[in-house]
Amino acid sequence: MKVHVDHEACQVSGLCTGLAPEVFELDEQGDLVILDETPPPDQHDDVQEAVRSCPLQALFVTDD
Repeated sequence: MKVHVDHEACQVSGLCTGLAPEVFELDEQGDLVILDETPPPDQHDDVQEAVRSCPLQALFVTDD
């Protein structure tokens, strides 16, 4: 799994940071940062939930 963000679509709602804090973070400027583009399997469910919960569908995953 590889995690991606469409920064043009992202409105930084912050839902993803609450659902998968090991993978997503907001920086000092309030922009979304992916901390781990290839999270370990034990975090995949949280990442998938964050992707599904993104109100603007700015997050997506691809196969490695």
